[in-house]
Amino acid sequence: MSSEMARPLEEISSASSQKSSPLCVGEYYLHRSWGFGLIREISLDAGSVIIDFQEKPRHRMQWEYAVQSLQLVSRDHLFVLKAERLAMLREQAASDPLALVELCVRSLGEAATVEALQEALSPSVIAPEAWKKWWDGVRRVMRQEGRFEIPTKKNQPIRIASSVVPAWQKLLQELEKPASSKSAVETARALAKAEGELSPSGREQAVSAIRAILSSPHGALPEEKLELAVLRDQFLAALAKEPEQGALAVSQWLPEDNHSLRKALSAMAASSQKEVLRRLVLERGGTVSLLLELLPNAPARTADAIVTVLADAGQANELLERLGRAIRERTIGTETLAWICRTRDELFRPLFRPDLFFCILYLLERESSGAAKKGSKLYELLTGKLAILHAILSDAHLTDARDVARAALASPVLRELDKRSLLGAILKKFPGVQDLVAGGQQQKSEEVLIVSWTSLAQKKKELEELVTKQIPENTREIAIARSYGDLRENHEYKAAKEMQGVLHRRKTECEVAIARARGTDFSDVATDSVNIGTRVVLKDLATGKERQLTILGAWDSDPAAGVVSYLAGLGQVLLGHKSGDEVTLPAEGKEEGAKVRVERIEAAGPIPA
Repeated sequence: MSSEMARPLEEISSASSQKSSPLCVGEYYLHRSWGFGLIREISLDAGSVIIDFQEKPRHRMQWEYAVQSLQLVSRDHLFVLKAERLAMLREQAASDPLALVELCVRSLGEAATVEALQEALSPSVIAPEAWKKWWDGVRRVMRQEGRFEIPTKKNQPIRIASSVVPAWQKLLQELEKPASSKSAVETARALAKAEGELSPSGREQAVSAIRAILSSPHGALPEEKLELAVLRDQFLAALAKEPEQGALAVSQWLPEDNHSLRKALSAMAASSQKEVLRRLVLERGGTVSLLLELLPNAPARTADAIVTVLADAGQANELLERLGRAIRERTIGTETLAWICRTRDELFRPLFRPDLFFCILYLLERESSGAAKKGSKLYELLTGKLAILHAILSDAHLTDARDVARAALASPVLRELDKRSLLGAILKKFPGVQDLVAGGQQQKSEEVLIVSWTSLAQKKKELEELVTKQIPENTREIAIARSYGDLRENHEYKAAKEMQGVLHRRKTECEVAIARARGTDFSDVATDSVNIGTRVVLKDLATGKERQLTILGAWDSDPAAGVVSYLAGLGQVLLGHKSGDEVTLPAEGKEEGAKVRVERIEAAGPIPA
């Protein structure tokens, strides 16, 4: 470009000479309607400017209008850096997100709303699907750091604070004048997490604020006051002071019964739960038995608190006995069992026996019909990396392994792909179950499946979901992942392709199963012996108790209602027996199963669809 072309237009126009911001080739400018652009040419003869806007490349403007309407953008402006140093901004978004936010605020000024930040940074700097997670994390750090004034409304701008106020000071101000009792608890929790940053005077201030809330006769619920009292004592401990005594002591709000305890624990943070339980064990007799009864059906974090407190109190043996009994009796809750399987603490090692496997299958079958529900934590823990199965089989005998394999084969809740993975792991450690596994698979591949109309409809619905929703969604994910570039390092693409294989295998399995299925309402069933579609009454020869079971189709299972699939181990043992026959039921991990006598056999159907 000639030196004359590089001269500012204000040097060649008396009109433009009144402007303080000259126009130059190679500089960036903003227009109120067309946005951000780079001047490519200035034509002195034609009196025009050619500028590249994002939506208007090589747009020609009269130079008088350009001088009046274009605003010069500095080289450290966000838009310029996006145009010239995009890779640097992407790196900054990951390594120093607060610096990127500050750049946005300084560049956009009073227009720096949350929506404007998202529009400026996504998709060029931050991928749209990653924006929410990124911004939530950054906003959390911004609140803690105190450098920014974060608005409460989306249409208000983010500003850089004139003076930096530490997050803990803001929290103290909120605690002294809480918006509600619930917000007071949340603020006190946040202060407890930031306790290391508090000064001694700050701790004293927190204690005084909590005392004021606890002294008020109105507002806070008993469980909220209990947690506030626990948090107050934590601040006192940090000041090397004794816990509060008298009318505001923690003991004043300790729950009196099981219901109140459940309610209080469900509303508390995990650390406060543990402190409350410690106080109960120390101050009240009978609490240990109460916690042991509460444990089997407690939420995961509450179960963790109970186990920690009772183990510290020397009750480890009682813990194991109670959990073991709940597993044997199938009275343990799904969430508690999933937590035990997930933590696999050394304390729980004696629980990892074949009976745990049978209990998991029972809970999965109780909570679902047909295949296990997608996203079930317990199902994923059992079938994921198979660590639970390995722990269960670590000290097992061949007879235990055969029982586990038989249960896996017969379970209607396990998907065929996962069933094969489990059986493969069993075979690897116990080759002696090969005959059982091979025989069961061969039999399944050749036989017609007798199913109820309801379970057949569910299976068809599962296939329809795969064909019309899940597989098409996966195809779109593959296309999007492919657009990201180099497939060798494209983890999203690899994951989507792996899922494609899983979905198509499931589709094939559903199609094969439906092709083999024969729907029925179980009417006109012969009752001279136990048959598919019969209801049978069994009498335990040891206890004299009677038990009623209904033998139905391959995909029918409801243990709580006494409904058993004819392919399940129990169903297979009973089929063909007549009234008066004595039968030994499957052991399910015990040395010998229960001996029963078939008392009565009657038709269960017809069962409507």
